[in-house]
This record gives sequence, structure tokens and C-alpha cells, in this order.
Amino acid sequence: MNERLSNSNSGYLRKAVEQPVNWYTWSDEAFQIAKREDKPILVDVGASWCHWCNVMDENTYSNPEIAKIINENFIPIKVDRDEMPDVDRVLQNAVMAITGESGWPLTVFMTPDKKVFFGGTYFPPEDMYGRIGFRKVLLEIMRVWREEREKIESGSLSLSDIRVVYKSVDSLGRNLLDDAFSYITSYYDIEYGGLGYGAKFPHTMVDLLFLNYSAVKGDDLGKKLGSFTLKKMYYGGIFDQVGGGFHRYTVDREWKLPHFEKLLIDNSELIYDYFNYYIATLDVEILDGLKNSVDFVIRELYIKDSGFANSLDADSEGIEGKYYTWTENELREALGKDFDFALKIFDLDDTVDVEGRKVLLRKYGLRDLVKLLKLGEEEVLNKVNEVRGKLLHYREKNRKMPYRDDSVYTYTNAKIAEALLYSSVILGKGIDEARWVVDKIMSNRGIISRRLGGGKDGLLEDYTSSLLSIISAYEVLCDPKYYDAAIDLGRKVISEFKPENFMDTPNESSSSMYLRGLLKLSLLSDEFKVDEERIRSITPTLTNENAQFIAGIINSVSSYVNGLAHVVVVDEKDGLAEKLHRVALTTYYPFKVVERVDDSRKDYVSSVIRAMLRYNAGKSRAYVCIGNTCSMPVSDESSIKQLLKTKL
Repeated sequence: MNERLSNSNSGYLRKAVEQPVNWYTWSDEAFQIAKREDKPILVDVGASWCHWCNVMDENTYSNPEIAKIINENFIPIKVDRDEMPDVDRVLQNAVMAITGESGWPLTVFMTPDKKVFFGGTYFPPEDMYGRIGFRKVLLEIMRVWREEREKIESGSLSLSDIRVVYKSVDSLGRNLLDDAFSYITSYYDIEYGGLGYGAKFPHTMVDLLFLNYSAVKGDDLGKKLGSFTLKKMYYGGIFDQVGGGFHRYTVDREWKLPHFEKLLIDNSELIYDYFNYYIATLDVEILDGLKNSVDFVIRELYIKDSGFANSLDADSEGIEGKYYTWTENELREALGKDFDFALKIFDLDDTVDVEGRKVLLRKYGLRDLVKLLKLGEEEVLNKVNEVRGKLLHYREKNRKMPYRDDSVYTYTNAKIAEALLYSSVILGKGIDEARWVVDKIMSNRGIISRRLGGGKDGLLEDYTSSLLSIISAYEVLCDPKYYDAAIDLGRKVISEFKPENFMDTPNESSSSMYLRGLLKLSLLSDEFKVDEERIRSITPTLTNENAQFIAGIINSVSSYVNGLAHVVVVDEKDGLAEKLHRVALTTYYPFKVVERVDDSRKDYVSSVIRAMLRYNAGKSRAYVCIGNTCSMPVSDESSIKQLLKTKL
């Protein structure tokens, strides 16, 4: 057993403790040994949830002959990309620059002085799948290391020199949103939704940009494109039709065949995505996707008194997707008399097979089911969810659940807390788990670690996601302690960090979260000032190639240009404030902050709110500020909706 890995917090590293490769962790020790023994370094970067990482571990690194070659001629290092995204990012950039490949597993060859000279992604043990075998790669690296070292030195990239440089945008014109929308829609799959015509990932920041575009321009196209994508995913195999939640991506353009891993970060962002589309469209199928996804993360990822687990593997019982796929006999056994009804819900003819088992897809949308069954929408959805419940019960009883990586990271927990807090206003669930996470983040008094329970110092993504989760807790829960914590953490983020990593991957970039946090703080306190120059410095020049990957930043920039919304509900303890607060939270606006305050807050709130507390006292009321203009006080829900009205 490899004690270096067995003592690691990383589930991915602990999985490899029995491998014959003598793995080191990413540490000074490993590089010093490599220097002393004059050996090249082999770095494997992967993640517990990554299917091909597990395949390479099982078939390549567990091969005794290959392990012997590695142990005798290399210093091998194993890295968990979820544990060390900063290391992963720089190695991905280096390998991409040298070979044009990136992704996981990432296989990297380095010199002892931290220079990358070769790399790739998945390597089978011997030539197969059209890829060169790893044994052959290792032998060639050994030959070049012995005989042509100068080639390695001249062709290598130092980690300290690997920087992705972005040119800032020249100005923050209103055309930024228009241009981004135009560029991104050139990649839109009009037949199946999403971007591109091959393997598909959800692009939640792009979906939100589409919604933003329609809100600002009054053109329904953006909203329709985004809604179409969300509905296609909801009908497809990327959505777990039984247990809710989303798999990471599909290998096809039709959303049919997923890689079956399920990640907390993806589901966090998709819950936020579906929440915004629901409040903008009131589409009951989008609401159903939201409900089932929230149920999934609470049921399968929440660990009481610890937080949310990081991921579920794609494989179970040695078969990819076995936990999520079905045979017809299993469906009959699980459903009994409901089997015939299930055939109307799920398409068993036009689906895809994995190891002889079927991926469940929706056969009809809600409108078609209503016509087919001659029932109301609510009755149909209830019946669909009843069938899901029976299948879920059967699945949990008869199958072994995929491996769960119980790593509890601050970044992903803060993201799910933010999403659950907003969606709880509609669903009435998830609020206790989200509150626990935010309170845990705050318990360290501004010291944010990589893991929710403490340990290694946090990265920018940990700090910015924590800030946003605390602000969302303040908006939803109205407790002044969250306001105070947000202000304190905001000071630290702005004074100690500079934005970096501008690209959504497609998960929201740390720079996008930084900008969102900065703009929200500017609405909450006079202390935080923003100006065009500062925002411009965070915004890369927009191009056709990068538009889909900086959608998060463009959303915030567009909102700054077109007017941020700040809704202040003054609570006079007459029972009306709760209704005003709820409608403010559940009315769509591209970028808004909602506060509910009372007289006890005079010493903590901004000068503008202090004036609002004094004016028209006696009855609960709301003020809606867009940009630099605030409304007169209103005391009815319809007025708040009207004042926040966009061009949707």
C-alpha cells in the first residue's frame, strides 16, 4: 500500500493506493528526488469522477510491466485536479501549448526543475483506439532523456513562464452584449440546442447571457434559445430521468448518451440556471427539472454536519452507467402495472444502449403527453414523478451506487449554497442545508480554506464563491450577520486577490465570480466603489472564438452598463414585508440585489437606505433602484414586478 496516497484527503489519490506505481504527491520532495536521481517526472492529473482517468488507472497504471518501467525510470506524481485546480490549470495550458491536447486524464512529462516537455491525455497500455500505447511512449521518453537531452531543454516550458495573457476590452459599450450574442449564436445547434454539433457540455453562463439579451433587447430569441436548450437537456439522457440531476456531458449532439459522472459543481450551476429560467418563463417543465435536481443534490450528495460531497463516479459494479441504465425486464419488474404508462414517457426505441442496457430518454414533452393522455398538466407531471419514484426505489434497492467522492470543497459547497438559497424561495427546500454551509464558511472568520472543514489555503474561486454565497444568504434570510460577514470578506477579497482565469470552462470562471461579487458589494455598501476602468480591466477583448467562454463576465458587464437593480424592502413588522421580499426575489432581472431591512439596521446600512428607513414610515414598503435612479416607495407586489420589468 502506498502510504503517501493513503494519508491523502483526496478520494482520487486514495483510489490508487494499491496500484503498483510508486506514486508521490505534488510536493517539493518529489522534485528534489527527481533532481537527485536525474530522472524525468511523470504527472498524472485526474479526478475521482473522471471515467477515462479510472480506465487509465485500471488498464495502464495497474499494468505490472508499465509500472516497473515507471518506477525504475521516472518519478511519478499523482494530482487530484479538484484538490489542486491551480496546478491543473497551468499544466493544462502547458500541454495544450506543446501538443494541442488538454483534458482529463492529463499526462505530463516534466524535468526536475519544473519544465514541461511533453504530454497528452489518455494513453492505453498498448496501441489501441487509434492512440499510441503508453509503454511505447515511456520507452521513447527514456531514450530522448538519455540521448537527446538538449531537445528536451530547448523544447520545454517552465511553469513559471506559462501565463495566458488577455488584452482588456477597449470600452464598455452597449454593443458588448449584442456582439457576444451574435458570436455565440453562430455556434448554436438550432435542432437540438446547446453549442456545437458533437459532444455537448451545458453552458450555463451562455444560457444566462441569452436570457439577459432578451431582457435588454426585447427580442424573444435569446429566451427561446436558452429555454429550448434547457428543455432538450431535461428530455435527454444528460438528465437523470429517474433520480434527477445532470451528468457532466454527452458524447453526442442530441443529449442522448452521457458520460455518467455527476458533479456537484455542474448541478449547482444548472440549478441556478433553471431557477432563473423558471422565474423568467414560469415554464412548469423547467420547474420540474429544477425540483428534481434539488432533490438529487440533497438526497445523494449532502452529508449531515459535513457539507456536500464532490461527485459521483460514472461507473458502478465495473460497468459504465450501470446504475443509471435499464433493461426492459428491470423496468417491468420495477413498475408493474405502470410499465405501459412508462412507455409513453420514455423512448425505448430511439434511445442508446450501453453494455446492452438502455439510457432513459423522454419520448414526449408535456404538451404532447397532455393531449395523448387527456389529462391536465399537473396530473401528468404528478404521474411522471410517481413513475420516477418507483424506478428510484427499485434502483436504490437493487443496485450498488457509484463511488461517491466525499471531499467537501469550499468552492463547490458555496456554489450549491447560493443556488439552493435562491431556489428555496420557490421550492421551500434546501434552505437548511444551504444555511449550514454558509454558517460553516463564516465560522472561520474570513479565513477561507480549500476544504470546507479547513486545511490548505483557499484559492480565488474559494473566496469569490464564498462571498457570493454569503451575499445570497443575506438576500434570502435577511439576517444582518450575513451582511457584516459579506462586507468583511469583500474587503479581504478585493485587497488580497487580483482577478485571474477569465474563461468559463464552461463552469463560471473565478474572474466572473469576482466581478459579480464586486458589483453586489457596490450595491450593498458605500465602501465599495466601481468604475468603468476597473471593470474594463477585468473584461477580455471579445472575439468570436472566446465569446462562449467569457459569457459570465459579459453578463455582469452588460448589467453594469444597462443598470444594476437594488430592491430595498423596509419591514415595519406588519406582515406585508414578507410578500414584498418574496416577489422581489422571484421576479427576473438580469442582475439584482434584494435587501430587507428595519429600524434596527440604521448603523449598518448605506446612506441611501438610512434615508429610506426615515421616509414614509409606518407601513412596509419597497424601493426599486435601477442604476442611479430609485422609485418612490411602493407597497404592493405588482408594482415591484412592474418596476423590475424588463423587455422579456
